[in-house]
Amino acid sequence: MSATERIYLDHAATSPLRPEARAAWEACVGAADFNPASAHAFGRAARDVLERAREEIAVLLGAERREVIFTAGGTVSDNLAVLGFARAHAGKSPLLVVSAVEHKAVLAASRRAEAEGAELVVLPVDASGAVDPAAVERALARASGRPALVSVMWANNEVGAVQPVADISRVARAAGALFHTDAVQAFGKLPVSLADVPADLLTVTGHKIGAPVGIGVLVARGEVALEPLIHGGAQERGRWPGTQNPCGASAFAAAARAAVSELPESVPRWTAMRDALAAELETGVEGLVVHAEDAPARLPQLLSVGIPGADAATLLVGLDLEGIAVSSGSACSSGSETGSHVLSAMGVGAERTYAAVRFSFGPATTGAEVRRAGEATVRAAARARAVLADRFEP
Repeated sequence: MSATERIYLDHAATSPLRPEARAAWEACVGAADFNPASAHAFGRAARDVLERAREEIAVLLGAERREVIFTAGGTVSDNLAVLGFARAHAGKSPLLVVSAVEHKAVLAASRRAEAEGAELVVLPVDASGAVDPAAVERALARASGRPALVSVMWANNEVGAVQPVADISRVARAAGALFHTDAVQAFGKLPVSLADVPADLLTVTGHKIGAPVGIGVLVARGEVALEPLIHGGAQERGRWPGTQNPCGASAFAAAARAAVSELPESVPRWTAMRDALAAELETGVEGLVVHAEDAPARLPQLLSVGIPGADAATLLVGLDLEGIAVSSGSACSSGSETGSHVLSAMGVGAERTYAAVRFSFGPATTGAEVRRAGEATVRAAARARAVLADRFEP
């Protein structure tokens, strides 16, 4: 099967390089792929490209230019926000409040901070994957004047549930706490602006919207205290020192500009494809579960379903053989033997045999591709169930 016959529906893991990002990268290479910290003309050219990209991303996110910190990606930005905050307040037993369905970058950074003296509260979610802002308020009552940070993602990377981040940000502000949101999956798929959700810290990354891997952003508003995770220079206001990546930043800005400009067209198109795929699967796969179906809001381009009585590995291999690229959940959790922490927190998929499948669309995904994926999934689910039934037949 040729690459052109294959269908890529795993954009939530990484979205292939957009033409706009490629053009920006190629325009930079040879002209501004130098060290922006150098004082000579080559360095100044690189710095100009870097700062133009910083300004553009700031405008798209509703931030100030100086608040945009370039990093190596979303995991770095999440760690800098959470662990950097905790270490900046070391000795004061800072309070961290996070949801049980956060990306593992936030959860692991929170656990590290807890081991270093922070108090950690992990909030439950309901069956749709949503956090109750009232639970955030109750957790923050424990702060008693101590530094506190709330970290709740804008939209979940596994099931697509959109969190009430505007309400949570107001709760945090009223309690005197800072608010961080991982908007990696939301940016470029939903309107994301700090004018609407006044977070103190916000994470986005390039490769989820068609920019190269290895470039991300942490927006740090005002004078938020963050202890750098690495040391060695004054770049990025000392928060992420090291030689900067002007070509990566330029490609990120180009991809972000394109993704945001397309939202009025892409959101309704993706929503229609998502709902049509869900309907087809519910008709063709008995007992199918649509994860986060009852969430107040979901990402338009992501559909996560569960198939009881099937093995996930068998199902994914079957789909791959039919030329359909999907995942069982977060790519960061692939190979995990403990299952999905997101589905577990939602009380879903506790059965021994339960296959979770995540479909995620990109800018070039077509309705015909989604229909073909749905038909293939119905066939693959039947085969996976038959294989499992044979395996456990007495």
